[in-house]
Amino acid sequence: MADQKIHVDFTITNDLASARLDGNSGITRSYALAFFSVLTIIGMCLLLFLPGKGGSPSVWHSRSASFDLVLTFPLFMFFLTKRYVRLAYPPDETFSCDRSTLTTARVRWFDFRDGNWDSSSFPLAEVREIKYRVLVSMRGMSVYGLRFKVGNKTLRVLPWLKPAEAERILLALKSFGADVPDDPVVPSKLKEDQWGN
Repeated sequence: MADQKIHVDFTITNDLASARLDGNSGITRSYALAFFSVLTIIGMCLLLFLPGKGGSPSVWHSRSASFDLVLTFPLFMFFLTKRYVRLAYPPDETFSCDRSTLTTARVRWFDFRDGNWDSSSFPLAEVREIKYRVLVSMRGMSVYGLRFKVGNKTLRVLPWLKPAEAERILLALKSFGADVPDDPVVPSKLKEDQWGN
């Protein structure tokens, strides 16, 4: 399960809305990577060595089938869990928006020393549909954050953002003229959060 001790610091003024997510350390991300790698290896071994239905031999007895499985199963698991692992165990990230530009920056996920940042800036007029949404879910666990579109790309930022924090950011962005549609998700999640506390 992801470490939910993620802290978000805010600065909201008349001309700037910014947030800094203090995500998981490189060590925590390396543990998450190791954990999901071990799960993949265990799953692959179970598929290879467990006998089939009715006592039929395992896949291991068919050398060509086992070779195909050894190649395809890890790729399948990688694509199945990639987005979840990256968003459930986020590195440090920043999000800022003034009245003209929206900028995001985050530490590269595989940079376990937290030294290399990737940054992107977009004119605010090109950013569409900034919403508080589920960024990723797996087995009943959902990670909420901000999702928006720029051109043909959908970007996901600030995973583990709480509804009250999202509301503050979205109200500020809306006052800057950003495309923030009226959305029933934030009020409903705020009510859930109040009932949960």
